[in-house]
Amino acid sequence: MAGIIDVQDLKFTYSGQQRPALDGVSLSIPAGKWVAVVGHNGSGKSTLAKNILGLLEPESGSVEVAGMRLTADSVWDIRAEVGIVFQNPDNQFVGATVADDVAFGLENRAVPRPEMLQRVDGALAAVGMTAFKNREPAHLSGGQKQRVAIAGVVAQRPQILILDEATSMLDPAGRRDVMSLIHNLKTQLNLTVLSITHDLEEAASADQIIVLDNGKIVRSGTPETIFAHGSQVAEWGLDVPYSEDLKERLAAAGLQMPLTYTDEERLADYLWTLNSTK
Repeated sequence: MAGIIDVQDLKFTYSGQQRPALDGVSLSIPAGKWVAVVGHNGSGKSTLAKNILGLLEPESGSVEVAGMRLTADSVWDIRAEVGIVFQNPDNQFVGATVADDVAFGLENRAVPRPEMLQRVDGALAAVGMTAFKNREPAHLSGGQKQRVAIAGVVAQRPQILILDEATSMLDPAGRRDVMSLIHNLKTQLNLTVLSITHDLEEAASADQIIVLDNGKIVRSGTPETIFAHGSQVAEWGLDVPYSEDLKERLAAAGLQMPLTYTDEERLADYLWTLNSTK
């Protein structure tokens, strides 16, 4: 393996449980890529993220992040390279103002104050929240709170960003807004993104999807490869794309449909062409 995140034969079992939450998981995430991990609740998604960050200690197997083997000695160096955005941004707020909150992680790392102020201003500008610098986080909308949480991560300049169901508490417009922001930041900062999600659009925007079930990787591939399984993806904890659901219904009605994954735009083009030839 030669990725920025390499996991080899990872096994983890929670105290009091007989079945492992992770059972021999191996994966490699190349630098600069976006990988989405999907699966039902309890499939091991968040447990995987916590093992990568060293928040949980595996029974066996290994984790390597940014060229460093995860150990008790290296865990803080690894966490400096990884930022994580959680489901509920309220759980990440500790400062009295937006600026204080973004600065919190930098203060813990003893970043000199002049540099810290520059990083805070730069991070808030990057997420479009400069005007809210002196606001209390409690008075922000859900999407604005998530932007501040992302700013707190960006200010620490990690190589890797982990999204742990980071858009699940937002409305559809808020989700699209935050996902657009993440895509822009990924390009600007050359981030590697690992997203743990149930959201269809978030998974579809990834370079690769990894499907976990009962602590094991059961499928891995591009969104096109995964979504081409049609209604079976519902068994893996992901909604069936509308285009694939419609394609299956049309095939059942006797129309000849493409065998590969087809998004809505390409399906519309295909149906137009099919109708034009009749």
